[in-house]
Amino acid sequence: MRVRLGVLLVVAVVAATGLIGVVDAGAAPVARSADPVVLTGAQLPKLVNTTRAPIVGFRWTGSAWAQFPVQIDERAVVNFGKIYNNVNVVFYGSDPKNFSALVYTGANTFTGNDPNTKFDSDDELVFMARDAGAQAPSGSNPAGTLAGSGVQVKVTDPLDPSAESYAYLFRKSPGSTLQQGARVKYVKSAWRILSGAYKTHYVIANGANPENSLVTGATYKQHFSDRWATDQISVTAPGATGVDILDRHKSLFYPGYCGRSEDTFDTTSGGQNEGAFVTMKAGPVRVIRSYIGANSGPNTQRTNFFYDRREDIVTNLRVHPIPSILDFMDYSAAAKGMTYRNSVNPTGVTIDGNPDSLTAGAPTWEQVTGPQGTVNQVGTVQTTGFTPTATNYYLDHATPSGSAETQCTGDGSAYGSSGIYITSSIPSTDPAIGGTASLTGTKVLFFESPGGTAADAANRRDQVLTPLAAAVSPAP
Repeated sequence: MRVRLGVLLVVAVVAATGLIGVVDAGAAPVARSADPVVLTGAQLPKLVNTTRAPIVGFRWTGSAWAQFPVQIDERAVVNFGKIYNNVNVVFYGSDPKNFSALVYTGANTFTGNDPNTKFDSDDELVFMARDAGAQAPSGSNPAGTLAGSGVQVKVTDPLDPSAESYAYLFRKSPGSTLQQGARVKYVKSAWRILSGAYKTHYVIANGANPENSLVTGATYKQHFSDRWATDQISVTAPGATGVDILDRHKSLFYPGYCGRSEDTFDTTSGGQNEGAFVTMKAGPVRVIRSYIGANSGPNTQRTNFFYDRREDIVTNLRVHPIPSILDFMDYSAAAKGMTYRNSVNPTGVTIDGNPDSLTAGAPTWEQVTGPQGTVNQVGTVQTTGFTPTATNYYLDHATPSGSAETQCTGDGSAYGSSGIYITSSIPSTDPAIGGTASLTGTKVLFFESPGGTAADAANRRDQVLTPLAAAVSPAP
């Protein structure tokens, strides 16, 4: 059985064949400025088995070609023992050497490069939907590209059937000076482990491994102080104050229980604090931060995808049976005065450190908004093998009291702490010990200007629920 709570982030790709028809001059361009288009090599057979550098992206402006950045992310099936550099991190019988998965690769971690150095069927090519343009006329080819090599990607929005945009992918011609990233970088990243270079200084079996890592997009900044420790978010969209509104992105089994948290995932806790990075990559279109190890779940994995105006957080739970799980954002005192609302409580409450009572229910969207900016959040829990129960979690209390309000990490206060709480028990999700169930959690965060409304958040939810479609065909 497959169960989905909320909405599932998917990039839908619709196969298409044949040549391009007549240009629809009246079609409006796709308007989703924050959304990426992600294609696998399997969906681009004409470009498979070429090296990464020769593939470049173009749009037709209506009168000329204009290049835009594309990014290719290499992937391969890798044994998790290799990712841990073969260090012994067996807990509860779970040996990473007994588990392999398709992951993003890179030379800066023990994962290593994809054995197939060419653009192959499981690699990904990504560009921003807003970079697509009008449909190009037949017989036109951008300078510096190989004639006959072009692929057309028609991008459509199921929520707006009148909208369509076109992106074109080509191979570079010999001697061309074109660059795959078009000499731009939408997201910047500084990955800094304080102890030194990852391969020589990272403590895999017995952290912590403090960081001073920063990701900067067009509308936000985000900071990490350790592998699982997201401790700063500043919204820098037009009109926002840019102040850091986050205390921590937190993880617990249930409210007030400190035996497991994002800190215990990173630091010594009963000898079960293994951890490693799968990859850390900064490309022209997105930054990928992927890591494994969460106490007795050495194969549990989180991957952060940073685009210039949004972040996608995908967590693959792989652990022995656990009683429940709580994933939430705890904001800082700098968030006072913002409004928190969700799909169950669309009117919202003011974040002020004074307790509020909200209607219970699993939210399909959440929002915090104020002069500090707006963060619209769409959450998903997808499972197989069991049917969970879930509700929303909320705590706004400057001086928390009682065992259920104990602050296990962060600053000791709870300002607008909010997220999703899976209240039912979770069976084994770790294939390395024979677990047959699965749980994947996804958070999609949109960083936007002040003045967000419930309608804005619901629209973001609908966009995630109904992703862009991409139809691939030969270029004219």
